[in-house]
Amino acid sequence: MVKRWCISLAAVALVTGSVAMTAPAMAASAAQHRTHTAAGPHGFVPGGLFHAASGTPAEHVDGRRSISYSSNWSGYAVTGSTFSTATASWTQNAITCTRGDGETDMSPWVGLDGYSSSTVEQTGTSGDCDGSSPDYYAWYEMYPQNYVTINKTVKPGDQFTGTVTHTSGTSYTLTLKDLTQGWTNTVTKSLKASDSSAEAVMEMAANHLTKFGTDPFTSFTVDGSPVGSFTGSPYTIEQMEIENGSTVCDSTSGLTSNENFTVTWLNAC
Repeated sequence: MVKRWCISLAAVALVTGSVAMTAPAMAASAAQHRTHTAAGPHGFVPGGLFHAASGTPAEHVDGRRSISYSSNWSGYAVTGSTFSTATASWTQNAITCTRGDGETDMSPWVGLDGYSSSTVEQTGTSGDCDGSSPDYYAWYEMYPQNYVTINKTVKPGDQFTGTVTHTSGTSYTLTLKDLTQGWTNTVTKSLKASDSSAEAVMEMAANHLTKFGTDPFTSFTVDGSPVGSFTGSPYTIEQMEIENGSTVCDSTSGLTSNENFTVTWLNAC
């Protein structure tokens, strides 16, 4: 297993008029809190920064690899330099909704920044539950700006490929393709960012993470190379899992072919 870091999930109450919304994936700094004009079907806010789980230190596995425990990110990231492009493919898995489980979410995405910086440039999909009805949708975000829902059909089992590229200056191009439904969404947005990490993540954006089975990611490449090939100095490969107190919510497999991995749900968190 590669070494991972954990980040604690910060829940932030945002109030617009008399309506309050919870945003667990918000940044810890009040200056970075977003006022959302739109959210997912149940008010969840996907995206945002990596939050280390409290009380669990990173585990150094060997050389340039580590295992990190987080309250909101699982998957892989590479750090230690600047990066210009991240690409990954994944399956939007079905999420099981049960009233007794409360509000739940699983959001796979690919992006740049966010592991140790104050911005994230990302695009992905989500499966949300509030009660017994699941909802699926696609989105992109230039955090700390508001995330934007993509007005396209998303169904469980759909195969996606996402790419985030720093094209020049403050310009980023974010492309998400639903290979199953046959649509592509491409936007170019501006943000001053550091490009200090590249990641493929299964994120928990709601208060709980439950019953999504497995979430396979394939072809995770950074600057055109498999993420597992970044083994020399100055790079560190971060393998991440979500943890809540002493409970490990999901597990992230080792890399196969240096670019494929699977996130597996373990416990309700």
